[in-house]
Amino acid sequence: MVALPLAFFGRLLMGSLADRFPKTYVMLLTYVLVAIGIPLLFLAHSQVALYASAAGFGVGLGGEYMIIPLMTAELLGMQVLGRLLGVILTAGGLAEALSPWLTGRLRDATGTYSASCFLLVGIALLGAIAVLGLPQRRNTA
Repeated sequence: MVALPLAFFGRLLMGSLADRFPKTYVMLLTYVLVAIGIPLLFLAHSQVALYASAAGFGVGLGGEYMIIPLMTAELLGMQVLGRLLGVILTAGGLAEALSPWLTGRLRDATGTYSASCFLLVGIALLGAIAVLGLPQRRNTA
């Protein structure tokens, strides 16, 4: 319940930050928020920790949806934006559809959600590392 409104807030916040700061850093922030939000959910021993998890995850995930098209346009240009976003957003949608299934399969295989937690945090951190390798702007030369 809490994560969804915060995802909308994350889109507004990250869009605003992307107007003021390098988009690479804003994208990095989105992945870090998601990577922090997941273990907080699994380690939470209080309602406050659960709300903090939902807040970090919601803002980060909402911000990710905002920053991906901006980064794609900035790095690769407007001529191929439609095709690229079609591929990127379709791949993202498939990953989002398969993640709950994979989480359930890992839970069934191990008897705990720990493996799923580590996998999802690892994927978020891998995304953050990949963002660090992106150029700041498109090379127009």
